[in-house]
Amino acid sequence: MKNIIKYLLSVLIISMTIIAVNYKYPDHLKYINDKVLNIFFKNRDSNIIQGNVVIIDIDDRSINEVGQWPWSRNTMADLIKKLNKLSPAVIGSTIIFSEADRTSPSNFSNDPNVENYDEIFGLAIEDSVVPVVLGYSFLDIEETRENHIVPYVPAVFKTKDRSKDKISFYNPSSALLNIPTIQDASYSSGFLNSITDENGKVIYMPMLMQYKDQLLPSMALELVRTIYSSRKIYIDWNEKDKNFIEFEDMKIPIDNSALLRVNYFESYKKIKSVSAVDILDGTFINYNKNDFENKIVLIGSNASGIALYTPTPFGQISALELQALVVENILSKRYLTIPYWEKTFQYASTVLISMVILLSIFFGSVLLNIGIAIASAIIFYFILLNLFVDYGYIINSTYIIESIIISLIVSIIGYFLKNRADLLNVKGKFASKVSKEVMDDILNNNKNKDLSSKRKEVTIFFSDIKSFTKITEQINDPSKLTRYINRYMDAMTKNIMYLNGTVDKFMGDAIMAYWNAPGDVENHSDKALCSAIEQVELLEDLNKINIAERLPIIQIRIGLNAGEVFVGEVGGELRSDYTIMGKNVNHTAVLEQAGKYYGASIIMSQSVKENLKDEYTYMLIDMMQVDGTSDAFNIYQVFAKELPTKFAKEFIEEFEKAIMFYRDANIDDAILIFRNLHLSENSMNKKLCEIYIKRCEAAYEKIKNGVFNPIQSIDKSFISS
Repeated sequence: MKNIIKYLLSVLIISMTIIAVNYKYPDHLKYINDKVLNIFFKNRDSNIIQGNVVIIDIDDRSINEVGQWPWSRNTMADLIKKLNKLSPAVIGSTIIFSEADRTSPSNFSNDPNVENYDEIFGLAIEDSVVPVVLGYSFLDIEETRENHIVPYVPAVFKTKDRSKDKISFYNPSSALLNIPTIQDASYSSGFLNSITDENGKVIYMPMLMQYKDQLLPSMALELVRTIYSSRKIYIDWNEKDKNFIEFEDMKIPIDNSALLRVNYFESYKKIKSVSAVDILDGTFINYNKNDFENKIVLIGSNASGIALYTPTPFGQISALELQALVVENILSKRYLTIPYWEKTFQYASTVLISMVILLSIFFGSVLLNIGIAIASAIIFYFILLNLFVDYGYIINSTYIIESIIISLIVSIIGYFLKNRADLLNVKGKFASKVSKEVMDDILNNNKNKDLSSKRKEVTIFFSDIKSFTKITEQINDPSKLTRYINRYMDAMTKNIMYLNGTVDKFMGDAIMAYWNAPGDVENHSDKALCSAIEQVELLEDLNKINIAERLPIIQIRIGLNAGEVFVGEVGGELRSDYTIMGKNVNHTAVLEQAGKYYGASIIMSQSVKENLKDEYTYMLIDMMQVDGTSDAFNIYQVFAKELPTKFAKEFIEEFEKAIMFYRDANIDDAILIFRNLHLSENSMNKKLCEIYIKRCEAAYEKIKNGVFNPIQSIDKSFISS
């Protein structure tokens, strides 16, 4: 449940962050989004050209054969007349005749009967059976030349009330029109302007502009309107389609500035194009009449030095071809629009992607996480591509890209943090079993692939609870016994670790520990002995609890020894332990068990005594030799972490004096001292005095037979006695 809450919270934070950033900075990844859109353009079937438009190109060949540009207007009049014979639906001109024809004979004569080419051209347009739509351009500077105030359009463009506040039309300052003789003769006119984005490329084409409080159509829109002979054109808005231009069965989507997104196709190059000279010559070499019947004819030029080329996201396109392509967009009704449900789709995609990718934090791996992210990118790529190709829907990919990247990063970080938390948890549990130092040493050795043991001098600790078998019989309740022993183990273990010791293992009720491994511990023998003394003292408080709970009191025996051991990991592939090995470990175990024989709670070896830096109260009790070894060493009973009291000092001096007499075979003097110490009311160890009295009594016979040895050999029978 906790993981699910974390998961849902992560999804919520990522989703809300992405949505908030895109709301505040909607174009912050515009470059990437445009690149994705360009890929969509280039990876779709471009067979969309329906042959609605025919271009009459005043190309290089036409100029070479007819003469340099600009041609005389009587030639243009002849072109209009020849086109009429081909029965197109409408003729549009992308050439602006803004100045009078300088080659006209009327310019060189005052005779009113001399030909005026501008008038001839105007009459050809006026008499044309096919409607002629002339192009013009709006300007952002004031035009000072005498010209028409507003171009004539035989239609009314009305904005419905509900859309009046939705669109802000472009308001140009002036217009560059054809000369009146030509302009007034036309059926209608349309502006040729295009709009570039911040990169200087044409993404949108304006469909309407507001000039002197009148809405005027673009060339492409006016050509299409002319085909339908519509007189009333409405600009409307609704929740689903947003802004649109509506007439007859046409519903042209526009944005808040009356711009139409150009649906670029590579196949625009397949738009039928006929050289103007072929029309003038009537050769019918590269065309036939069927190519023109009921089609839109656009007159313009792609000739070198004349044609104007417009930058697009897909390269350069001539102004003439751009107009033809927009007409094809409108007539084929293949628009590019932003669907009204785009935001809902983006929000849902963000949440879905975050949910799917973040699952790997709790239920997967890094590789699965990356695989899911890649799969998500591929799936959404094809979803967006399908929506673009089949429906013309443009959906901003920024949400999806950010969702995939951010979710992937967060999930990978989360995955590693979770693994690290799990590792720390495992290390914590591991450390609770073996100690942090041991754990670090094992991990370092494993990292370095060093599994060999090391020699090191340590102080070894063994402890055991006296008569634990009887205690288990008395308690005879698993839960009580577990609580009883765990309380004891917890207190002892904390004390060992507090004093920088390493707990090696628990053996039933016994504890094995050591100091100065794996890490170095200064004054390790002092710390080991302090721990032993403090553990005996801690039993006073523990036993108060045991008495209150009517549980047996605890008494322990402790053995301490110092010496060189082997430290490292031992075991097999499936199970291993980090421990210490060597004869000094065995000697320590024997010391702990010998405490029962000597009646001592804490026994330390001579090697421990020699390492001590602090003052303690301890007493020599024997010279010990473990069965099977040649080593003999003194052992001492420890009483307290302080200098001995006056009485204790006297007792210890007398006892150790008696031991020296015994070792020198001066039995009479030794036994006398032992008997006096045994009779003392404040004897520090009566059992030990009894042991030596018996040894002295037995020594007479051994001395007599020449087999006396003051060194005590310890074997299993001795320990169990």
